[in-house]
Parts: sequence; structure tokens; C-alpha cells
Amino acid sequence: MEFAEINRELTKYFELKIELNALPLAISGGLDLEAPCSITRDEDELFMTICIPKITGYEKLVPFFPLLGVDERQLYYTSRKKIVNESIADLIRKLDSITGLEIPYTKVEGKYLVLIGFMHESSTMAFSDLLSEYLPIKGVVAKVTLRPTSGFLDYMEDWCVNLKSIVISLPISVFGNYRVVKALKNTGAIGQFIDNYPNNGQFRLLIFANKDMKEFDGMEELSGDDHIYLTRTDEDILLFLANKAMKKNISWNFLFMYADDDKLYMNFILPDFRAKEYFNLIVDTEMDLKHLDWVTLEYYGDAVNKEPRNLLLDREYTKN
Repeated sequence: MEFAEINRELTKYFELKIELNALPLAISGGLDLEAPCSITRDEDELFMTICIPKITGYEKLVPFFPLLGVDERQLYYTSRKKIVNESIADLIRKLDSITGLEIPYTKVEGKYLVLIGFMHESSTMAFSDLLSEYLPIKGVVAKVTLRPTSGFLDYMEDWCVNLKSIVISLPISVFGNYRVVKALKNTGAIGQFIDNYPNNGQFRLLIFANKDMKEFDGMEELSGDDHIYLTRTDEDILLFLANKAMKKNISWNFLFMYADDDKLYMNFILPDFRAKEYFNLIVDTEMDLKHLDWVTLEYYGDAVNKEPRNLLLDREYTKN
């Protein structure tokens, strides 16, 4: 399967602009701040982390950041706060539970949290039902945008940060016995992670294939016509990496996984100002595992305005 085929499978684009009475940065409304953020779960609580690249021109406010709970890192400032509005937290949890829907990008825009996502046609009814439940609640959803899309690559260019792609490979001889890796290797399918941190010890993945995958254990069919499936994985190396990322409060926007006869590939896509930090985390993980021959860096560079082979290896498979 080619990467461009995945780009067309989730055919609905949506934006939810959510009102926040108390942002992690009290100054954001006055600054008309636009900055990427991430939403993470710790047990049943939700947290949002705002990341402000140091190139955004807020230098005059730096002396006040410690008073606002803002930490400094090498290339950006960050602040993590719990989402205390239960209506907003419940809305985000319920969105996250809709099969075939993903939210790869979130940002703060003034006094609003903006959720940007994509979904399969089969998910639109559940999405509409959920909106009808929360639109009448005052002070939650301020604006909804829903439209067809030809793929998420077109929207990545318009996000308020540049994105980098880190592609690493691992030897199939070591990881080929994993259930999901077997499915990817034998079919040429591509897995896209829904979660950037494990939930109840597992990650959820959308599996995009060119053939029927029901023969593999743990595959929940989302679309038989399009060969899209949902599955879960608790592979130890992923959990190990995720735990280190959680401790450093780093997350990705996209993670794709695929395999050939020799290698398992993982493609992390995240803002450029956090990419070096995440790559160092991957290296640290390799050192902790004491297998310095496992990880090979296949690609490190821009995630957009590139040919598909720069995001995923260019492969073709016969559609069955």
C-alpha cells in the first residue's frame, strides 16, 4: 500500500473551537496567542500542554512565565494544566471513543482550544450525535467546521508550526513475532496510531490495508470496502518509549508503523521545535535497552512538501 492511499481514507475534516474559561496561560487572550498544544490523559483526568516556540516573539513576557507556571526548554516554553471543566473533559473523552476518528492536532487560539481531526465516513453519525448533545451547553463549543477532505497532508501545511518526520527502523528478526507486526509484514498494510500515550496499557491503531484482514486476531472491522480496521497493541518497546515520553511531557502528532521482510518502520511526525528532543528520547531508549544495533535512523526532515517516499517507504501491493 502507498502512503498516498492512506491520506485519502479519512474523508471528513473537522474543527471544534472550544471555549476555555481558564487557559494554562492567563496572558493568552490578551496576546491573541496561537500555539500548538497537546491533550493527554492521566488515568481519567485530562491535561493540556501548551508549547510556545521561542521564535514567536513573546520575549518581553518571559520574566512573567515562572509566575504563570510556564517552564523553559531549549527551543520552547511549555505549561501543563488539568482541564477542570467537566463538560469539556467529557466531550473530549467521548470524541476520543468514536471509532474511526482521530485528533492529530490541537492548538490554542486566543481564549479557545481548537481540536483538528479527521474521520471515516462511517463515523459521521456518532460525531453528529455527540455534537447535538454538547452544542446546547453554554460555554463549551463555540464553533464547528465539518467538510470533505482529500487528505490530511493538505492541512498540515496550514498548521501554525512546521512539522518534522523521524523515520526509524527496527530488525524484523527481533520484533517480527509481535502480533501487529506480523499483520503488517504479511499484508503490506500500514498502521496509524490513534493514541500518543497508552490507555489502560495499550495503544489503539487504525490499520489501512489493500485486502481483508479479519484472519488476524484482534482486528475490528471499520470498513470492509476500504479495508480499514481498528486494533490494539501493548508491545513492550512501544510502552517503554511512551513511558519515557510521558515523563518528559513529549508527544507526537502522527505515528505510522509498517514493515517489510527485514525491517519494522516507525514514522513519528511532530513539531520541528520538539523533534530533536524526541529523537534524543529514542536514542536514550535504545541505550536503556542495551541494544545499540536495533535502531536505524532512516529519515529526518520536513514532513510536508515531500514525496510520499520521504514519509513512508514507497511500496506497492496488489489489491486483493
